[in-house]
Amino acid sequence: MTGLSNNNRGFNGRILTATGIAVVLALLFFFVISPLAFSEKNETSPIPAAPDKPSTTASIAPQPKRYDFRLTGSETFFGVMALFAPGPEINEIVRQALPVYDLKLLKKDSVLRVYAADEKWKTVEYAFNDYDLLTVSKDSTGVIKAAKTELPHETRAVAASGSIENSLYEGGVKAGIDPHVLLDLSDIFAWDVDFASDIRKGDSFSVIYEELYVEGAPVKAGRVLAAEMVNGGKRFAAVWFYSAGTGAYYDEDGRSLRRTLLKSPLRFRRITSYFTNRRFHPIHKNYRPHHGIDYAAPMGTPVEGAGTGRVVYAGWKGGYGNFVEIKHTNGYSTAYGHLSRIKKGLRPGMKIEQGDVVGYVGSTGISTGPHLHYEVKLNGKLINPLGLKSAPNKSVDKAAMARFVSMRDELKRRLTDVSAAVATGGSMKTRLAGG
Repeated sequence: MTGLSNNNRGFNGRILTATGIAVVLALLFFFVISPLAFSEKNETSPIPAAPDKPSTTASIAPQPKRYDFRLTGSETFFGVMALFAPGPEINEIVRQALPVYDLKLLKKDSVLRVYAADEKWKTVEYAFNDYDLLTVSKDSTGVIKAAKTELPHETRAVAASGSIENSLYEGGVKAGIDPHVLLDLSDIFAWDVDFASDIRKGDSFSVIYEELYVEGAPVKAGRVLAAEMVNGGKRFAAVWFYSAGTGAYYDEDGRSLRRTLLKSPLRFRRITSYFTNRRFHPIHKNYRPHHGIDYAAPMGTPVEGAGTGRVVYAGWKGGYGNFVEIKHTNGYSTAYGHLSRIKKGLRPGMKIEQGDVVGYVGSTGISTGPHLHYEVKLNGKLINPLGLKSAPNKSVDKAAMARFVSMRDELKRRLTDVSAAVATGGSMKTRLAGG
């Protein structure tokens, strides 16, 4: 049998809506189920008997047909299987499958495959994660058994590069990179690059990341192993390194990329998610000396706390409107004004982690339009957030530095190879040798 995967890779044949077969199914089973994606395989034509000769062989059993149901989230296993089995038998299928997977917990966008002959089920297949397949079968005596099969899979190292015309997301998709990798890139460099407002035409990136292959087909992207970003002519690099029980991203000198404060409280990942079903508007910012930064952004854009700390103010504050202030370590504090609303439950004394949402862009207080007013103070005095480069949290342990350097040099060599395509304004994605 062909292996089954949740993203339907490896599925051959047509996927049709159930509308076209609804009338037939209704006549066959006298009830209606939720619309499902549907496909049928292995159809056979009846074999005619030889003319004028009586048949001397037993009748040929009908070949099972394959039905693929792409689940939208509203269907149940019982609803689908009612097309092929009576209720008590469906209960027995679920009971036998339970040690492997609970079929009452079908996942949205997954595929349930049923093999049936004469509208009676023979085998059920369901890939409940990336490469584990549940198979439930009924033998000729009616005994139902379930088994788990691990589909052939491997993790490969993939390298890709691209140049930017409008945004990291657009440039990455053009290069054939999984969108999740692009969002991870924006998180990795979030302490150095403001992806919401500082990306320029001509910027470039290169990345090496893991990709899971199941039965020879790519299924999903994994961890970023190394990356390089050129923003406004300035180069930034990142290497994933595991040491002392934890993994983190470091620059080429072994310094952690994570710092006290993010480059911007409007994170690219949050903005991209917020505008999934909306037209994306560029974020513009204007630095006003001795006052802070005003980010012109659409109403409702999520605002993140720039660093870990404690909330010292959350409420209305005159011309600032809805206002949040957070105290961080090393004498830093940040403030966020003109919010349309403060995150529900946020109150003074509460601890927040770097990247937690604290509110949403608005135009409350004295304001001429939707924007975020952002301030950074050091020991009580306003400083320019654009020039801020707080100290890294940690560096690679001395005992592990030699191993780090060896890994860094190998990944850097691979990045150099793939980034050559960007020099001519191109993009590429390739599997690395030995990856």
